[in-house]
Amino acid sequence: MSGELTNSPAYKQTMDLLERLKHASPEGVEYWLAREIHETLGYPTWREFEALMDRARDALRNNNIDPSHHFGPTHKMVSLGSGSQRQVEDYFLSRAACYLIAMNGDPAKHEIAAAQAYFVVQTRQHELEEERSEDEKRIELREKVTQSVKLVSGVAKSAGVRSQMQGVFHDQRFRGLYGMSLKDVKSLKGLGLKDQLLDRAGLLELSMHDFQMNLAADVIDKSQVKGEQAAIRTNLEVAQRVRRTVEKSGGTLPEQLPLEPPIKEVRKRVANRKKAAKDPSIGS
Repeated sequence: MSGELTNSPAYKQTMDLLERLKHASPEGVEYWLAREIHETLGYPTWREFEALMDRARDALRNNNIDPSHHFGPTHKMVSLGSGSQRQVEDYFLSRAACYLIAMNGDPAKHEIAAAQAYFVVQTRQHELEEERSEDEKRIELREKVTQSVKLVSGVAKSAGVRSQMQGVFHDQRFRGLYGMSLKDVKSLKGLGLKDQLLDRAGLLELSMHDFQMNLAADVIDKSQVKGEQAAIRTNLEVAQRVRRTVEKSGGTLPEQLPLEPPIKEVRKRVANRKKAAKDPSIGS
């Protein structure tokens, strides 16, 4: 793609048009309408553009993806020369559909070259947004788990679990959820004894811990469990029930879930993004 082409007014005009023609569903999902963009992409006749859409659909099928997830049939009314109107077919196009249409178009058309660049950038921005979202969700959930540890520890203390037995009490969560002690879980996952397992856990694994602790706290409190051994036993039983639920639903057991980057790195990454958002010169 030559610099002369990418700097041309026509190239920029196509990219600006595609941005203006973008729609968003009530859920915030972006889409384009085929009848609105076919001329913008350099295909003035609908028949030519239909053939291009067919090639894009074939590309999806070749990757075992159902095209109907990205090409949604619809209709629109068009005005005829006589002043009457006629209903014609149209399509809701996802970002992926538009990307493949552009990639299967004639690269000699400056409109297609511009569309290729536009949808590459769109796709990458979406990937970065999803990555940002996952990072922020993980940080939020990790902090929530910390609060849940405090909650269930307080309930255990009220039930009679002494400070020196809190480690034993919490180890029952691991024995119930993973079928082994925390020490064995760390060994299985290749972590050192001093490593914090929950700092390397992903969203699903953290969710299991958060749910178990809140459920255990509720059961111990509402059932008025009294006595150190009774509270420890109840914590184990609740964790075992959560594990059985995961097994019955066909979900991935926590010991089989992969380690994620350390939460410290994720916090740093998010902090750097926020700094860059405030000052675009950072990282440039």
